[in-house]
Amino acid sequence: MRAWYNSSWNEVVRELESDFKYGLTEDRVKQNRKNFGDNKTLNLKNKSFIILFLKHMSKLYCILGILITIFLFYTYNWKSAAFLCCTTLFSMLLYAIKDYKNENRLNNLRSITPQKADVVREGKLLNLKPEELVVGDIVCVEKGDIVPADLRIIECEELKVKESAISGDIKLVEKYETKIEDKELLPSDMKNILFKSSFVIEGSAKGIVVEVGENTEIGKITKDLLEENHEKSLLEESISDITNLMSKVFTFSIVLIGIYAIYAKINLAEFMELVSTIYLSLVPMHIMIIVALISLIVRKKMKESTIEIGELSSMQMLAQTNVVFVNKVGTLTEENMFVKKLFSDGEIMEINSESLEESKDNIDRMINIGLLCNDAKVNDAGKIDKGEVIERAIIEYGKENSLHKRILEREQERVFQVPEDWDKRVKTTLNRIEDKYRANVIGAVDKLLERCTHIMKNGMEVEITPKDIIDIRDADLALSEDSLYVVGFAYRNFGYQPSINENIESNLVFVGLMGFDNPLKENSVECIEYCKRLAVKPVVITDDNKIAANSVGKKLGILNKNDVALSGVEIDNMEDNELEKMVERVGIYSKISSKNKWKACSEFEKLGYNIAVTGNKFTDLPSFRAAKVGIATGKECTQITKNLGDVFIEDKDFGKLLSLIDTSRKLTRSIRDIILFNLVIAFIEFFSIIMVNIFFKQASIGFGEILWINFMPLVLCSLLIYTQNENIEGNSYEASYIDKRIFNKFNSGIILYIICVTALSVIGLIIQGKKGMFTGNIIIFTILNISPIMFSFYFVKLKDVIKNKMSSLIMVLNVIFYGVFFKISYSDYLMNLNKLLWDLKVIIVFLLIHIFLIKFIKETDIN
Repeated sequence: MRAWYNSSWNEVVRELESDFKYGLTEDRVKQNRKNFGDNKTLNLKNKSFIILFLKHMSKLYCILGILITIFLFYTYNWKSAAFLCCTTLFSMLLYAIKDYKNENRLNNLRSITPQKADVVREGKLLNLKPEELVVGDIVCVEKGDIVPADLRIIECEELKVKESAISGDIKLVEKYETKIEDKELLPSDMKNILFKSSFVIEGSAKGIVVEVGENTEIGKITKDLLEENHEKSLLEESISDITNLMSKVFTFSIVLIGIYAIYAKINLAEFMELVSTIYLSLVPMHIMIIVALISLIVRKKMKESTIEIGELSSMQMLAQTNVVFVNKVGTLTEENMFVKKLFSDGEIMEINSESLEESKDNIDRMINIGLLCNDAKVNDAGKIDKGEVIERAIIEYGKENSLHKRILEREQERVFQVPEDWDKRVKTTLNRIEDKYRANVIGAVDKLLERCTHIMKNGMEVEITPKDIIDIRDADLALSEDSLYVVGFAYRNFGYQPSINENIESNLVFVGLMGFDNPLKENSVECIEYCKRLAVKPVVITDDNKIAANSVGKKLGILNKNDVALSGVEIDNMEDNELEKMVERVGIYSKISSKNKWKACSEFEKLGYNIAVTGNKFTDLPSFRAAKVGIATGKECTQITKNLGDVFIEDKDFGKLLSLIDTSRKLTRSIRDIILFNLVIAFIEFFSIIMVNIFFKQASIGFGEILWINFMPLVLCSLLIYTQNENIEGNSYEASYIDKRIFNKFNSGIILYIICVTALSVIGLIIQGKKGMFTGNIIIFTILNISPIMFSFYFVKLKDVIKNKMSSLIMVLNVIFYGVFFKISYSDYLMNLNKLLWDLKVIIVFLLIHIFLIKFIKETDIN
C-alpha cells in the first residue's frame, strides 16, 4: 500500500482527481476502473456440482459400472442391473457431494463482504454494489456497516471500528482523519485508514477509496487463502485410486475371460452375469460405504468430546502430523494470570512483601492506572464478565488492595482511549479528575521507556536518569527470567482537556512494573513428553518477550541444547532464506504477527514437514491454508475460522489435541487394515469364481452370493476391525499411509492365505459336487462367507473382541444374518438331516483349516 496516511485527505483527493463533495464523474469512474481495476476480492472459481459429478463419472470404475449396467439391462438381468446402477450412482454422489463441500468452503469469506455501499458520484448519493467501487470514489459509512474498500478518512465523528479481519485483534480501534507523519507503519497503526471488511461499531465517516480488490489489505489475505490449495480429501482420493487400480485388473481379466468365453461358446447372458459377478467381487466399491459409515460413527463420537471433524481425511492428515503450532495461553498454561512481583522505587518486591507499604503511593498509582486503562467489564455483583487475562489479573489485584474498577471509573470518567497496536505496544486512556485530566498508560517496557521523561519515586515526580533506565531494564530482565509477563505503567497529567490528535503518549512519568504469572497447567510438562513420544515437534507461540519465552520454553522442556526462541522483530529483519535455515531449531516464538506465523509454517512445509496449526482468529487462516491441518480452538473462536478450519476443538487443552493425533493414527491404521482386508477377500472371491468356471464350466457363485458376502459379512467384519482400533498394535509415532502402497502389504503370508482359501473353495466343490452342484454351491458359499469372518482375526485378537461389547455384537450378528440368508436360500436342503450333518462335518474341517491358516500366517508375518 502507498503511504496514503502520510498525506492530508485533501492531498489524496487532489491526487486521485476526485471531489470530496461531488465525487467522481462517470467518465472518471470508467478511467479509474481501467487504471486500477475493480473491487472484487473473492474471485472464487467454484466448480458446479454437475461438473464434479461428471468428474467422478469419468473414473474408470464408474465407466465400467455404467457399461456393465447397460449390458445387464440389455440381457434382461433386471435385479443385478438395478443394484449395480444404484451402487455406482451412490459412489459418484458420495464423492461429488464431498468435493462440492470442499469447493465451497471459502464461500464463508463472503460473510465479511458488504452487500451495498453508499457512494457519492456527480453530487448524488448512490447505493451501489461494492464491486462497482473504483479508486477515487467518495464513500460514506455509519454504525453497523462493513467497510467496502480501503478508505483514507476525510471526516469522521466518534468513529470506532473492529479490524479483526485485518489485524486479528478483537479490540475496538478509534479512527481519525488527521495526517500521520510516521513512516513505514503497520496496518494496525494507520489510524486514518479504514480497511475493507472492517466493521463500524460506533460513529460515522466519509472517506475516499484508495485501494480496491486484491490491492486492499483483506484482498492480500484472501489472495493467499485462494492460492494455498492443499488437497483436503486425501482419504477419498486414495480409496478412489485403489478402486481404479482394481478396475484396471478387472479390465485386463475380462479381456482374457472374453477370449475364454468365445472359446467355450458361452452365451451373452451368461457371460454378462459372469462379468457383473467378477466386477462386484474385484472392484471394492463397498469400501466407500464402509468408510462413510465409519465417518458417521467417528464424527458422532468426536462431537461428544466437543471436537468437530469435517471428514475422515482431516484425521488422516492429523495422523501424518510431525510439527504442531500452539498458543501458550490456554493450551499449556491456564487462561488466567495473577500479579506475582512488582518493581517500583528501584526495588523488586513480592506481592506479600513488607516493603510494599513503603512504596504504597507508587503501588496504588500503578493499580489505578491498570484499572482505568482497562476494558474488562465488571457486573453489579463485582464479577468480571469479560476481559483479557492481564486486565482480569489487575482487577483482582486491585480488589486485594481495596481498589475497585467501577468506583474508580465513576470518580475518574474516561474521556477517550488510544488503543494498543502491534508496533506501538502501549495503550492509553484519558480520564477526567475533577477539573484536570490524566493520561493513564500501560504497555511493553521498552516502548514505554521511549516515551518517559520523568519517574515517580516515593510518590514524587522527578526527572528520569540513565541509571533509572538501567535499573528498570534490569528489573524487566529479572522478572522475564522468572517467566513473568511484564507490563510497564506510566501517566501524564494535563491542566486542560487534550484532543485525541495530540501526542498524549509523550513526556510520561514512569511508575513501575508488574510481573504477571501465567501458571502452567498441571499436565503441561507431561504433554510435551507425550508430544515427543508421538514424534511431533511442539512449536509454541507466546506474547511474552523473548527472555520470558526462553525461560518458559526451558521450564516446559521445549528448548533443549540446540533449540532457540525467536521474536517477531527478528523475523521481520531476516533475509529471505534465513528463517528456512533455522526454523527446525525454533521451539518457541515470541510476539510474532500473523504474517510471521504464516511464514514459519510455510518454511516448515518447504522442508517436507506435515504441520498442524491451531488458531481462533481470521488472521490465522493463511497459516491454516499453509499447514496440512488447520485446527480452530477455543470458545472465543470466530465462526469463519471455525468453518474454514479442518478441525474444531472447543477445549484448548494440549493433551486433548495430542490425544486426537494419537487417535487419528490408530484410526488411520484401522482404515488401512480394513482396506487391506477387503482387497484380500476381493482376490479370494475373484480367483474362486475364475477357478470354478474353468474346472466346472458353469457359475457356482452368482451375483447374489457375492452381493451378500460383500455387503453383509464384509461390512460387519470391517466394522469389527474398526471397533478394535484402540487395540491395534504398532508404534504411536508411526503415521500410516493409505494409498497404492497398501499393495506392498501383500506379503508371503497373505498371498499364501489367498491361494489356500481359493484351493479350499475348489476342493470343497469337487468333494461335495459329486452329490450334485446344489450341494457343492452350498459348501463354496459357506467357505467364502466364513473367510471374511476368519480373516478379520488376522487384524484383531479374539480376547479383545470378547471384551468389547460392540465387537461381540457384530460377531453374533454375522452368524445370525448368515443363518437367515442360508435358511431363505437353501430351505429345502435344511430338511435333509443326513446331508446336513455330513456337510457340517466338512464345514468344521474347513473351519479348522482356516484357523490354522490364520495362526500360521500371523506367526510368519511376526517372524
